[in-house]
Amino acid sequence: MALVEEAYKVIDHIKFGILSPQEIRRLSVVEIQTADTYDEDGAAIPSGLMDSRLGVLEPGQRCKTCSNTSVNCPGHFGRIELAVPVIHVEFAEIIYNLLQVICRNCGRILLPEKTTKSLRARMERLKKMLGNVPSLFYSRVFEEAKKNHECPWCGTKQYKIEFTKPTIFHEYTEEGGSQRLSASMIRERFERVPDEDLELLGFDPKHARPEWMIIQVLPVPPVYVRPSIT
Repeated sequence: MALVEEAYKVIDHIKFGILSPQEIRRLSVVEIQTADTYDEDGAAIPSGLMDSRLGVLEPGQRCKTCSNTSVNCPGHFGRIELAVPVIHVEFAEIIYNLLQVICRNCGRILLPEKTTKSLRARMERLKKMLGNVPSLFYSRVFEEAKKNHECPWCGTKQYKIEFTKPTIFHEYTEEGGSQRLSASMIRERFERVPDEDLELLGFDPKHARPEWMIIQVLPVPPVYVRPSIT
């Protein structure tokens, strides 16, 4: 019996990120538009949660995306376009911290330009010496930025942010007034934050921009990885 030498690679590291709405749409093969699953004859309803473009379960059936049977079909993602953006509850604390360190008007980090230049230079030195930037560095950037109550970039007064679990945010003015920050409002603020400021706060903007923590498009997993509904 001949031996087959298989190629292998050593995993150096694993990087996690957040899918952008554009990436979710690109990976999707169908937009789910109804919560219904099967019709009276037991056939999957088009654009439903069991649409056969997401994959098939029954032997002999063929996936309408890849034309494979259940044995060889890997399964395909769909998507649900939300009517309004929704805050992802797992990121609520991160959203709260970020709202306190970026300008509510221009989106810039609440640190002077001279300070940000010095911090970027220090980041580069840490990367060269240690290979990465310690989390303590980012924690101190957040601490310093939270101290400023006026944006050093556009001069806008900053207001106190209050967070109530699970996903409620209010902004309070000096006069005692307040407004609830909707998911759309928060997303708009985050969209204004430049990549270079996000890097100072520990984000990798290529893989995890903060506005992606506000869900606009919900990915729908292939039928294989979902619990049975029968």
